[in-house]
Amino acid sequence: MNIAAIIVCAGSGRRLGKTDKTTLSLSAKPLFYHSFCLFAGIKQIKNIVLVMQDKHISLAKKLISPYKAKKLGVFFVKGGPRRQDSVKNGLGFLGDDIDYVLIHDGARPLASRKLVLNIIKELKKNQAVICALKPRDTLKFVGKKGYARKTLDRDKIVSVQTPQAFRKELILRAFDKRGKKYLFDDAQAVESLGVKVKVIEGERTNIKITYPEDVEIAKAIIGCRVKG
Repeated sequence: MNIAAIIVCAGSGRRLGKTDKTTLSLSAKPLFYHSFCLFAGIKQIKNIVLVMQDKHISLAKKLISPYKAKKLGVFFVKGGPRRQDSVKNGLGFLGDDIDYVLIHDGARPLASRKLVLNIIKELKKNQAVICALKPRDTLKFVGKKGYARKTLDRDKIVSVQTPQAFRKELILRAFDKRGKKYLFDDAQAVESLGVKVKVIEGERTNIKITYPEDVEIAKAIIGCRVKG
């Protein structure tokens, strides 16, 4: 079972203010480095593709150079204008020997080894696997001018995370068919083919660094893990 991991970290991080999300430091390392180390330590993962802005590739190569001695293919790819364009660029670097691909947001540095292994386990039975959480709060559909129009049944709704995993041939076909139409996530492309997507439980600690306060939350989570 040969798997590749694509780490998408080409976004601008506008909601973080003036901070560049790719080079943002967490425990003295850039965000993407945490995800890289996670995937590099899982034997089923044979290739890792880092998709990022050109200006950050030299930094990434320097940090990751110690892994060159290992039997791990590491590739650095220029990102596109949208996340889905960056993912497509990364998919283009997958070799013929790769059977499955994990696609992960570089801004989620705290995904656990247990979560990734659970996803890989489900890949043996499903062509597409994603992780998600049931919402804690009441959800409402809001219409024009900010008025609530409908209360949603949260038992039927999940908040989706990454990694998302797919059979390589399937995700390539899904992206080709989707073309330039906007995607909220990678699984949406697969759903448009009519393929079932398996949903497994995600992790509360698998947060996405989007706003400045998320950095402090991530630091607190790492602190708890170290103490534990």
